[in-house]
Amino acid sequence: MLDALRRRLDALGVRTATGRDALLGAVVAALSVALFLVVLQVVSSGLGESFGAGPSLGVMSTGATVAACVVLVGQGMALTLRRRWPVLCLALTLLGQLALAPLLPPFVGFQAPAGLVAAYSVGVYAPRRPAVGAAAAAAVVQVLLGYVLGGPASAAELGVPVGTQLWGGLVSALITYLGAVLVGAYVGTRRELLAQLRARVAQAEREREALAAQAVLAERGRMARELHDVAAHHLSGIVVQAAAAERLVDGDPERARESLRWIRAQGRDTLENLRLVVGILRDSAEREEDAPSAPQPTLADVPALLDDARRAGTRVQETRRGEPFELPPTVQLTVYRVLQESLANARRHAPGSPVDVETAYDEDALEIVVRNGRGDRTADAGDAAGAGPGHGVIGMTERAELVGGRLTARRTSAGGWLVRLTVPRPEGALPVGGREARRVR
Repeated sequence: MLDALRRRLDALGVRTATGRDALLGAVVAALSVALFLVVLQVVSSGLGESFGAGPSLGVMSTGATVAACVVLVGQGMALTLRRRWPVLCLALTLLGQLALAPLLPPFVGFQAPAGLVAAYSVGVYAPRRPAVGAAAAAAVVQVLLGYVLGGPASAAELGVPVGTQLWGGLVSALITYLGAVLVGAYVGTRRELLAQLRARVAQAEREREALAAQAVLAERGRMARELHDVAAHHLSGIVVQAAAAERLVDGDPERARESLRWIRAQGRDTLENLRLVVGILRDSAEREEDAPSAPQPTLADVPALLDDARRAGTRVQETRRGEPFELPPTVQLTVYRVLQESLANARRHAPGSPVDVETAYDEDALEIVVRNGRGDRTADAGDAAGAGPGHGVIGMTERAELVGGRLTARRTSAGGWLVRLTVPRPEGALPVGGREARRVR
């Protein structure tokens, strides 16, 4: 209902808090004047005879009536200050209430609604303890000064002891003002709680969106690394073999056909790997239920990777030492991708140079070192020799950090390139079988 009222006020052009308070003050002023005139009419219609005061009870002169109405209007318009200066607003309405006391006829009291609205506003917008103190002070001042300004005659005519009249008026005023303040305090506290709840919900929503965006970026990075590793490894070999086949097609057709067969096989493998990576990007609802999911490479696939590099024309020499131990699938995939990227970089940027791959299983870590010498630019390199560097080192470094490892890549003193990957041994990792250090091919 309040939201509907705010929308209606917005439609009428009353959009600011001060404007809405001024409108509220005008409405309260009009209601106060109307209520005052009704009360005055009721008490002046012979009701006073039942109190033994005569038919003149409640009769006010025209000037006093107009003055009382002006005071009521001033009280109502003081509510314009109720949000910005609530205590001042209460003081102004109290001043109007005191100004109204001498204008009223004997035995007639009138509590203007503006005072109650001001006390309520103090409870909503002022601090809690000052609000209660201001309400209590307003009640005491209104009763004492009201008695001084208009009470003695009434008390004398009614024969009511002064102490009784003061205590009764004070209790009534305290209940009225403190009740309004406590209601306002409850409403203000509830508003604060709702505002805090909305702020927490908004903060949680922003954090959720930030986490979702971070997860999307992380997933994009992972997919980019996978695509780069697959494309860089296979396509670089295809380019080198295509250049070699182009030069051999006239002089050595058999070797050219062998190169073309290798290119076809590598192209098929590349296509399958790209389908696997792209399939991960699809929503599960869009995938075929019976489509098999290809397994991710592991350390068991490293020999086949090295054989592919040798068939592509790279002289690969492998050295292993230490006793292999179990590694999580993510670590095995990282080792495989780093080897794959290192071989692809050696083939792309140093074609014709031999590559040494050292695998060391130490007590607390697995270390992979890939080292190549200065490239032979004349050896079946084609256009691949001029290929520029990409994001391979960045991707390998990110992969190593994701599994808690460390990767370094630098040039050697001989002009070649060295890549060293170190991944920690998992706690409680069991050996998978002892192997003596040996040199393979």
